[in-house]
Amino acid sequence: MSGHRTPTKGSNDIHIGGLAISARTTGASASRQGSSSVVDQTPLKSQSKELMPSLQDKNIHIRRDRIYGDIKAYQQEPKFEGILKRLGLLTKLQNFEKSNPGLFKSLAESAPAYVDRKMRSTGTARPTTRPSTKKDDPAYIGMTNEDAVTAYFSKLVLAMDAEVTEYNESCGRSRPPKTEIPTCEYHLVDHQSKAIKGGSGLKVDFAFYYPGSTSGFSSVHLLLEAKKEEYITCIHTDTLKQIADYQTYIWQTQPSRAYVPILLLHGAALSLVVFTRNNWYIANIGHVCYRSVDFLSSVTKAVRSVMVRLYFLLTLTPEEFGHCCGVFEESSCWRFSHISAKSMDVTAEISDEHDPHAVQLVRHMQRAVYPRHRLAHVYEAEYRGKSVFLKLSWVPVDVVPEGAVYELLAQAGVDNIPELFLSGVLVKNMFGYRLEFLVLEHCGRSIEEHLPPIIGEPRSTDPTFDKVRVVISGTLRCLAQAYVLCAILHRDISMGNVRVNRRGQVKVIDWGYGKLLPVDGLSAEAIRHRGAVLTKWEFEGDAASTTNKPLTGTPYYMSIPVLSAATARGLMDEIESTFYVVLHALSALENIPGSVIRGFVYHNNDTLAMVRVGCLAHPSAFLQFFGVKNVSCELRQLFYKFREYLFVDNGEYIAPLLVLDPYTPRGNNPELLSGYIDEETMDLLKQLKSA
Repeated sequence: MSGHRTPTKGSNDIHIGGLAISARTTGASASRQGSSSVVDQTPLKSQSKELMPSLQDKNIHIRRDRIYGDIKAYQQEPKFEGILKRLGLLTKLQNFEKSNPGLFKSLAESAPAYVDRKMRSTGTARPTTRPSTKKDDPAYIGMTNEDAVTAYFSKLVLAMDAEVTEYNESCGRSRPPKTEIPTCEYHLVDHQSKAIKGGSGLKVDFAFYYPGSTSGFSSVHLLLEAKKEEYITCIHTDTLKQIADYQTYIWQTQPSRAYVPILLLHGAALSLVVFTRNNWYIANIGHVCYRSVDFLSSVTKAVRSVMVRLYFLLTLTPEEFGHCCGVFEESSCWRFSHISAKSMDVTAEISDEHDPHAVQLVRHMQRAVYPRHRLAHVYEAEYRGKSVFLKLSWVPVDVVPEGAVYELLAQAGVDNIPELFLSGVLVKNMFGYRLEFLVLEHCGRSIEEHLPPIIGEPRSTDPTFDKVRVVISGTLRCLAQAYVLCAILHRDISMGNVRVNRRGQVKVIDWGYGKLLPVDGLSAEAIRHRGAVLTKWEFEGDAASTTNKPLTGTPYYMSIPVLSAATARGLMDEIESTFYVVLHALSALENIPGSVIRGFVYHNNDTLAMVRVGCLAHPSAFLQFFGVKNVSCELRQLFYKFREYLFVDNGEYIAPLLVLDPYTPRGNNPELLSGYIDEETMDLLKQLKSA
């Protein structure tokens, strides 16, 4: 990293080649990023706080308690070499250490001692150096607590960078030429006084940013949090909550993330914390300075080793340390390339808008972000002149790939699903999770946006009737075909997952929770197709096993049996979810936000199931309990029949029985829906036994 070492005029950054340190400045909290992004229509804001994404909670203490509660049972403490081995970096570290045996020796010998929370000079204890005076001491000598630790760290990074720069400049002059040491190209900013962008006012101690970045959470390569005292046996819970909060923001803003590393400097000790979608790991690296003013050569070697390891981490590229591919801004393009024609393994690289094969990102859609388990990033994008969705999903490796589900549905001729343009796997297995991508046709608007406003008193005709009938018919047609022709359940029918395009066609999207049922009853051709598709995707698990959790989806729209802890579900559960989705869309048109709609008040699954039983009990009044009032007679009649189809068997109201026994058979009389669904859907439903 060659270049001058003086501050740039008009800037708070000290630039050293590719590295820059920002001086402390006081600034207002940065605004939340993505305020103009498209929002997923599933009404997360209306659910109970216990089920909402952690980042939805503005109370920082409650948010951190919830995040830590989600992850605390999944902590592991390997050695530093052990975590690097899992990340595929151990051999590279060993080669780096072997190639640079004398690196940072002088820095280690002149390092200070952090004793009793105070930074002290150790120059007089070095037999190889002249005695020092107070005039020679760095500014951090005499400082206490976190001020001492952070001041020393910033000076240490500058000093390491200066030594590497000086060495590399000498390489060209030596004969024979020496091999240069890899350099740190990241941009270091002190955030103790200035909030980091996109983090709701969070003030991290230090952040390493990608070159040319905008200095927000979306551009963070590596964070460092500093504490005044060393954690000897275990890291303090409040500190873990703090850094766990940071990593959630990085997951939210960086779709190419494979894992999130964070450095923790506690006293003189440096630790590496790595968050994955499954577990999280804390590894002790060692001490970056001394804990005593007494000189011991063995301790000096240990301090030098920690400095080398720290600098090694700072030389790793984003692809090597935390990302599945190159880092990108939201306005850039991705190009996906299959490694083999027989495999779904794919590489991704940053491209530009002139590349005809690139996916050009337009807007990042705001979706739920949790600290563990599944994670999906969805972008509105353009591909070959078409409006599309780009979806990047971290899912467990024992779950059937969503791209495989779409292939099976398309091969069977299932209607009302989006066209799939591109799909593949970017990361096969990272700590038990797979990263897959999909490029799908843009499927238009949610049902709520599609339906016209409902204003005034009840009318004899209602312009919403035809649109509602099309939505119900198209959704049920898709779900019935998927169930009968492919033995596939969607398992997450929600407001955001049933959409209507510009041509008025219904599209059922987001089959990521799709369940492949046993092949009993499928045709020989369908069974062969399933085997071929799963083989191509290299899915080795049992596609029809119970590894996919039965309780999936959005509680607002779950059927009464699923809310009542049914461990198996069927097509009738999907149809009941459709019933609630359409009711909720109509309710949203008639009621102001925040209105209490009894049929959609959520406290917990059991309570919602019982509330629904009560709301649905009266055949002529139940619509009001779901917030639907000013609709036509035609629309009322449609829902009366829909309710009877789902909850009445031989004249008996069976909803209470579905709570007592979630496996209570339903009557399944599709003739009740005659005139509201097409003939093919009617025939498919008739093939079902009592559901």
